[in-house]
Amino acid sequence: MFTLKEKIATLLLVSLFAGLTLNAQDEQKPKVDLYGFLRNEFYYDTYKGVDAAMDQFYLVPLYVGKDANGAHINQQGSAHLTAIATRVGANITGSNILGAKPMGNIEIDFAGVTSVDPVLIRIRKAYLKLSWEKSAILVGQNWHPFWGGACFPSVAGLNTGAPFQPFNRSPQVNFDYKLGKTTLSATALYENQYVSKGFYTTTNSNNATLPKRNAGIPELVLSATYQGENITLGAAGQHNTIQPIDKTTANDKTYITNEVNNSMAAMVYGQYKTKKFKLLVKSIYGQNLANLTMLGGYGVKSVDGNTGAYTYTNYNHIMTYTNAVYGQTHQLGLFAGMTKNLGTSDALVENTPTAGLLTNIQNLYRLSVHYAYNVKNFRFVAEYENTTAAYGTGTMNTSDGLYTSSESVTNNRLIFVVMYMF
Repeated sequence: MFTLKEKIATLLLVSLFAGLTLNAQDEQKPKVDLYGFLRNEFYYDTYKGVDAAMDQFYLVPLYVGKDANGAHINQQGSAHLTAIATRVGANITGSNILGAKPMGNIEIDFAGVTSVDPVLIRIRKAYLKLSWEKSAILVGQNWHPFWGGACFPSVAGLNTGAPFQPFNRSPQVNFDYKLGKTTLSATALYENQYVSKGFYTTTNSNNATLPKRNAGIPELVLSATYQGENITLGAAGQHNTIQPIDKTTANDKTYITNEVNNSMAAMVYGQYKTKKFKLLVKSIYGQNLANLTMLGGYGVKSVDGNTGAYTYTNYNHIMTYTNAVYGQTHQLGLFAGMTKNLGTSDALVENTPTAGLLTNIQNLYRLSVHYAYNVKNFRFVAEYENTTAAYGTGTMNTSDGLYTSSESVTNNRLIFVVMYMF
């Protein structure tokens, strides 16, 4: 028989052991923090364009010619109200792994993948990140390094400044190393929703990513970011390899081809930010940037007479923009962007195809202004966006892929956004 003291002591030991066990279980159990927002958006356009998600993600006005009376066919008004940009995400943290702090992120919205199915749930981000004192490694789908971390435009439109601002989330392996206030990064990426263009005609759900998958080699990016108290400076270089096609036909015979297209890009940006004011400037010089939702592509510079195999040459583009925002509760913002087509690096072969995103646009400009009202978790934004594209017309010069004349078209867009964040 136990004495009263022994019973009390035993009960205390059992309680202590149970408490320690529960605490250990709590420490091992990952913590999940939900976040996101409800977003309803109304938009009106005066010129039909290249877009996604039922016109909500608008890039540029699309010139398709004129009717019998000389009026632009696509100069027609359209409007819509939608909530498909509503977003839900979760940050997941847990006990240390290999001496590193683990962090996972899953984020979805309802904007679909293409304009064909714009109301499907789609994956935005899904990654695991392990962080040590000076280094970190991330594996999974996240923003492309050219997105710029926290340095992206503050505008109302879902396009977030595209096609002047790079817009891409891709599967990747990213390694960061901190040197004081500077972070050096190396990233290897493949493609998912934002893809390089090719000449494949296979009709299946994997067709879009074939140029990158068949090349085998990941897209490689090296970048550096300096983070001061109010100033952020960044620079990055990119190299990308794709295989535009895997077989060719000549003289009624089919041949395997492994010819690839290599392209490069460079980016620099700077941001000054205080509680009430932000000024961001970013410039990019690059080749074949269609996978970043930017203008660019490539064409054929030679054709093998025996097998029909192509070799390729890239279009070169320069893009730059500035974004200024002032205020907190009441906020005013300005965005101004410019893109110029510098033509191909080598001469094109006549009567051969090109691939990419709108390589026939010679120049592109955008100016937008917005007003936002922010209070607690509520945000209302009204924005006017003017985008003008000069499309090449007349004869294309095969020496550089540019045109002898152009036709300018303009879209005027009004946007009203209501958001409730959690």
